[in-house]
Amino acid sequence: MKNPFSNLVGSSLLAASVVFASSAFSRASAASITFDVNDFTGSDAKTSLTLDDTGGVVKFTVNVVPNPNIGDLRGVFFNILDDSLLSTLTVTGANVTDFQFGPAGSVNDLGGGANVTPRSFDAGLEIGTPGIGNDDIQSTIFTVASSAGPLTLNQFSNQNFGVRLTSVGTGSDREGSSKLEGTAPVPGTTTPVPEPGTTAALGLLAVGTLAGLKKNQKNASGS
Repeated sequence: MKNPFSNLVGSSLLAASVVFASSAFSRASAASITFDVNDFTGSDAKTSLTLDDTGGVVKFTVNVVPNPNIGDLRGVFFNILDDSLLSTLTVTGANVTDFQFGPAGSVNDLGGGANVTPRSFDAGLEIGTPGIGNDDIQSTIFTVASSAGPLTLNQFSNQNFGVRLTSVGTGSDREGSSKLEGTAPVPGTTTPVPEPGTTAALGLLAVGTLAGLKKNQKNASGS
């Protein structure tokens, strides 16, 4: 005869695996926002920014969008919701040559043409070097972290951003420059991301649960 206790245990294990999966996926999540900044002075230009938060840091991806003008990225500026975090921020990026975090609302000129005056921001990063003789950066990635704890997109949503482009134009005619600004949107629904090892653990748990159920059903049918 069938063993109702075995079925009950099997169902309980399966339910537990579902709960475990939900818990594991909810512990680690990543959010992303993408938006454009457009010129407020100078040559016609456009730049796209994508911010991703994962692992307690925020990754910035900045791309010049041909319209058809292109330009050399020289500076990225932004505001942050909690000004007290400015002194705790650090930045990592291959193209970042200088940076200034604070005082809040006063950062607009990092030298060498990396400025967005008359606008001012809480933080600014210089990208590359002046001119396109040594570099011509049209895409860059950098990561911002805080020693005070995990950073999320909440610190950057609804905040103003600025970008400075030099050598703006098309082909060999790139004598223009541009200062751009825009506002980051509110993050949408987060996308669950499993923590390291979670996927393997879930797989083993599911296989073990199903194997146990099949064994119990086989034993019950042979009774």
